Amino acid sequence: MKQFLIKVGVGALVACSAHAQQAYPDRPVRMIVGFAAGGSTDLVARIVASRMSALLGQSVVVENRAGAGGTIATDAVAKSKADGYTVLFGTSSHAINASLYKKLPYDSNDVVPISIVASVPMVLAVNPAVKTNTAKEFIDEIRKHPGTYSYGSAGKGSALHMAVELLAYQEKLQVTHVPFRGASQAIQSVISGDIPFITDAVSTAAPMIQTGKLKALAVTTATRSSVLPNVPTMKEAGFPSYDTSIWNMVMVPRGTPPAVIDKLGATLLATMKDPDVQQRMLKLGVEPVQGSTPEKAAAFVGAETRRWAEVIKAGAIQQE
Repeated sequence: MKQFLIKVGVGALVACSAHAQQAYPDRPVRMIVGFAAGGSTDLVARIVASRMSALLGQSVVVENRAGAGGTIATDAVAKSKADGYTVLFGTSSHAINASLYKKLPYDSNDVVPISIVASVPMVLAVNPAVKTNTAKEFIDEIRKHPGTYSYGSAGKGSALHMAVELLAYQEKLQVTHVPFRGASQAIQSVISGDIPFITDAVSTAAPMIQTGKLKALAVTTATRSSVLPNVPTMKEAGFPSYDTSIWNMVMVPRGTPPAVIDKLGATLLATMKDPDVQQRMLKLGVEPVQGSTPEKAAAFVGAETRRWAEVIKAGAIQQE
């Protein structure tokens, strides 16, 4: 009888555990975003969260925890309970920060990727007074006059900063970085002529380009941008090794149950196949990514982390 009761007890626990996993989610899910409300990352997160809510049958609530290049948000998720009710809407800053900071309050492996959902192309743009009209001409000018050209960014270690550092690393250029508190201030400085160029997200630079306030030379991704279809890629401009973007990815704390990861992964696959989600992203200048899996996402993050570590080391870039 005692053995029978033990078996029944164990069976009941297994059944309860299975039921709990099948029931996920049975309450709202928090999606932590490491950047301010109203920005490109926040807008994309809200598009994804809205569709996920409909598919999961529970609200996916976006919570902004801006600061320190996304590390505050990542730390919050890394230290949260690994039950699938707190997820991170991560960006390319996750791979950059792993080498940028001397010490982080978390280990980069404390959050694991579920799915890449979007890629935001950037564009190499100059003040209209700059005489060169192609990326190759402009980069040749920089090479001829080392140290005389400056560029703006949203701050040290930002994707905008690192996009130029990648180019400088690959092409052995000497340029001067001018960090600003945000991308909008950096763009205004280029428009006013205080600094000659910037690499900025297409989603925010496109209106300035379309009105003639900035001159676009090339987009940074392997394919052209849907909002700037007439602007060539850096590869088309003669730089075959150059390809970078601001990517967005959903991540969870390490130790999250496999069944929960599977549920989130399937939900994100369905989300990114939704035509309305795709159209809303494209209108922002954001390229939706379909077909990502945890395995693909993890391999991508690993490759990105190694690439940025190399660029950061070569440029002696460090954030306290």
